[in-house]
Amino acid sequence: MATGAPTRVYPTADYLAHPRKGRYGLIDYEKVFTPDSSQDVFALRGIDRERGAMVLVRPDQFIAHVLPLDGYEELEAFLRPIFSC
Repeated sequence: MATGAPTRVYPTADYLAHPRKGRYGLIDYEKVFTPDSSQDVFALRGIDRERGAMVLVRPDQFIAHVLPLDGYEELEAFLRPIFSC
């Protein structure tokens, strides 16, 4: 019997770029998650690199709103029509 530390398996970049989803863990090859290195996402979204941001992403991967990290009241106002009864 072998002794020693167990072998660790780390995910590859390909695995990270194609997350498994759904009941059967299928890979949706139409959606690859990676930044576009030709564009600055911070500048595109008006995000301060030093302060950061809170990004509200819909289930269909659409960015619904970008807010400052302390923008709780703005977030509440944005979501109020969606969650009001």
